[in-house]
Amino acid sequence: MNSNKTFSILFMLAGEALIIICFLYFGKNLANELLALNIIVSTIIYALFFLDIIFPMVDFKDKSQKTIGSLGLRWLFTSVYTVAAIAAMIISNTVKPIEINSQILIQGIFFFLLSLGLYIAISSSKKVHEVFAEQSLNRYHLDEMNMATKNVLRKIDQMATIPTDVKSRITTIHENLRFISPCNNKEALDLESDFLNEMNTIKDCLFDIPLNYEKIIENIQRCERTYKERKQIFTN
Repeated sequence: MNSNKTFSILFMLAGEALIIICFLYFGKNLANELLALNIIVSTIIYALFFLDIIFPMVDFKDKSQKTIGSLGLRWLFTSVYTVAAIAAMIISNTVKPIEINSQILIQGIFFFLLSLGLYIAISSSKKVHEVFAEQSLNRYHLDEMNMATKNVLRKIDQMATIPTDVKSRITTIHENLRFISPCNNKEALDLESDFLNEMNTIKDCLFDIPLNYEKIIENIQRCERTYKERKQIFTN
């Protein structure tokens, strides 16, 4: 635990101590049960806001940023609960006092709604992460296609006898790969696998002595056809 978090915890505990002291000092005329209820509700409200300092919701190391997707919901329910709980304490203790059992029931309902809201926020966060994971997987296959094509271009750059037409066509394929949209259906994955196999075959051909230009051109044509077919498929 780093020093900043240690100090944050100490400040949180100090704040909680002040809350308890203030209630004990200013709430001398309140019944013990009512005083305890007010302290508990105030502690919950205090913890909701202070815990974000100790355990920040936004993790900048998380590429999916799943917490951001639920941040709005989380603060909405937290704010509504805070206003409702404080208003209920003030009204039931001063404006229109009601019995302790009724107050416990009211605060219990508010806390249940808060818990439900936080559950919805967490579910939303998980959904964001699932979508990111799926998109990353779809993007991974396209990255493989891009890397395989780069490897072929690197090999061609090391060879002085390769016709310019071969390099030009591979370069065009590589540049056009950015126009392919990530997709999550089987047909797209099959075409991406075909493209990888064809591009790897071209790379293998570049190690043949002598070079089999007919085979190289044939596989370039296959890559071009596969690219065109894959470009027409969008995510569903």
